[in-house]
Amino acid sequence: MSKLSLKKLGIILAVGVLVAAIGGAMFPLLDYIIREEIKKKVVISNTSETYDIWQDIPIPVYMQFYIFDVVNVLEVKAGERPYVNQRGPYTYLERRTKFDIVWNDNGTVTYKQNRTFHFVPEKSVGGESDLITTVNPLIGVLAQNLRWMPNFIKEAISVVLEVLPNEDLFMTRTVYETLWGYEDPALVMLKSILPSWFQTTQIGYFIRKNDTDDGVYTVLTGEKDTDSVGVITKYNGESHVSVWTTEWANMINGSDGTLTPPFGFDRDDAKIFVSDICRSIRGVYKEDVSIPQGIDLRRFGGDQNDMMNSSVNPDNIGFCTPQTNCLPTGLLNSTTCQEPVDSFPLPIIFSFPHFLYADPEVINHVGGLHPQEWEHQTIIDIEPWTGLVLRVSKRLQINIFLEKIPDIAQTFNIRKLYFPVLWVNESSVTDDKHADMLKDQLFTPIKIAFIVKIALICLGGVMVLASLATIIYRKCKINARSFDVPHQHREVPQASRNVSAVYNDTSSLLSHGEVTGRYSTLAPDQVDDKTPLLAGSS
Repeated sequence: MSKLSLKKLGIILAVGVLVAAIGGAMFPLLDYIIREEIKKKVVISNTSETYDIWQDIPIPVYMQFYIFDVVNVLEVKAGERPYVNQRGPYTYLERRTKFDIVWNDNGTVTYKQNRTFHFVPEKSVGGESDLITTVNPLIGVLAQNLRWMPNFIKEAISVVLEVLPNEDLFMTRTVYETLWGYEDPALVMLKSILPSWFQTTQIGYFIRKNDTDDGVYTVLTGEKDTDSVGVITKYNGESHVSVWTTEWANMINGSDGTLTPPFGFDRDDAKIFVSDICRSIRGVYKEDVSIPQGIDLRRFGGDQNDMMNSSVNPDNIGFCTPQTNCLPTGLLNSTTCQEPVDSFPLPIIFSFPHFLYADPEVINHVGGLHPQEWEHQTIIDIEPWTGLVLRVSKRLQINIFLEKIPDIAQTFNIRKLYFPVLWVNESSVTDDKHADMLKDQLFTPIKIAFIVKIALICLGGVMVLASLATIIYRKCKINARSFDVPHQHREVPQASRNVSAVYNDTSSLLSHGEVTGRYSTLAPDQVDDKTPLLAGSS
C-alpha cells in the first residue's frame, strides 16, 4: 500500500467500513430469513415438506416394559412386606399413524392416531413366553368394586373364584398374557352366571392398547401463529377433560409431545398432554444436551410439583377423586381416567418408575425398588430452532391398589398397598437419516451464513486497519522530514560569529608563546583577588 495515493487509501477505508457494516447487518437479516423459512417448514399442512413425517412417524419408537416379579407371595398374603424383582426390558416397536385427518377452517387439524406394537427379541432380555408372578388384575378389580356390595354377593363370588384353579391374588402368566391379555376361566363362568354384569372374558394390563387409537385430537397447525403449532385445542371434541374435580386440573395444555413451537431458546418449560393419564404435565428445563449426530438440544424433565400431595401443592387438590381422598405424594389416582371393564372401574394408580419422587412411606412398603432420577424420570429433548422433539423417554409406572376386603377370601390378610405391577419406557431418538436431513436443511445453511458474516466483518476490519495504518504512517513520516534541515543552510547569528573570532585570536597567541611566558612568571601564592586573569592585562 506504500505506493497508493491518499485518495485511494481513503477509498479502501470507506469500502472496508462498508464491508464490515454489511457483515454486521447480516446478523439480524439472516436471522430473520432463517426464521421465516423455519416458520414455513414447521406449519402442519398436507402440502408441506414434513407432512409425511408428521402423518406416519418414520423414526423408531420403542415401548419397553419392565415387570415386577413377586418373590415372596406367601409372606405377602400373610400381611408381610412384598419384595419384587424387576424383569426387563421386554421391547416392542411402536408405530404411530394418523388417520381420519380433517383440515378445519380455523387453523386446526383433527385426527386420530393408531398405535401398533411388535415384539423385538434382540432388544429384550427374554421372550414373550417368559413367566412372571404378579398381581392378578381380576382379583384386584373385583375386590375394590365389590367392597360396598352386600356380604352375600361378595361371599358368592368369592366361592366361585375358590373352585376355579389359579384364581388367586397373585398369578403366574407369560409376559404376553400379562400385557396383552388372556381368557380368564373365572370371567367365563361369571359371564354365564351374571351376563348383565360380565360381558367380557378377556383381561390384561394392555389389552385395549394394541392396534387402537387413543382418542380424537384437534391441534393448531401454526398457519396463523407458529408460536402455537402443535398445541392441542380439543381432545375427544372437548377443550377440557371431565375426569378431575377442579377446572384447573381438567385443563388441556401443550402438545402431544411430538412437536412443540419453534424458537424455544429461552423457554423454561414444555407442557405436554398425556392421554394415558388424562392430564397435562409440565416438563421443566434441566440442561443442554446433544445427540450422537452432533445436534444441540434443550432437555426438559418431569416436574416434581405435578405429583405432590395437595398439602404441598394446593393446585393438585383437583387430582384427588374425591377431594376428601388425596393420595400420598408421588401417586395419581387414575381410576376415573381408565375406561371401565364391564362397568367395573379399574383401581389403577400411576406414578413415576420405582415410585420416584413419592412419599418415602410409599417406597418403603415394597422391597426391591431403587428410584434413580437419571433412569426413571421422563425426559424430552427439544431442538430449539424448530421445536422438534428429537429424543424422548416417557416413563410411567402402573400400580394397583390392594387391601383386605372382608368376605372376599382371595384378599387374605394383605396389608394396604399401592402394589407396583410394571413400568414402561416409551422412547425414541432420531435416526441418522433424519438428523442429516435436519443438518442439511437447517444447520449447514446457518453455519455457512455465520461464516460469511464473520468473514465480511474480518475482511472489512482488515481493510480499515490497513488503510488507517498506512495513512498514519505517511503522516508521521512527513512530520519527521520537516525537522531534518541540513546544517549549511542555517543562518548563524551575529553574536556567535564574534565569539568565534575572539576564540580564534586567543588560540593564535597561545600558539606563539606570548601569553604563556608572562602567565608562567606568577607563582601560585602571588595570585590574589586583584590579580588580573592574564598577567599582561589591565
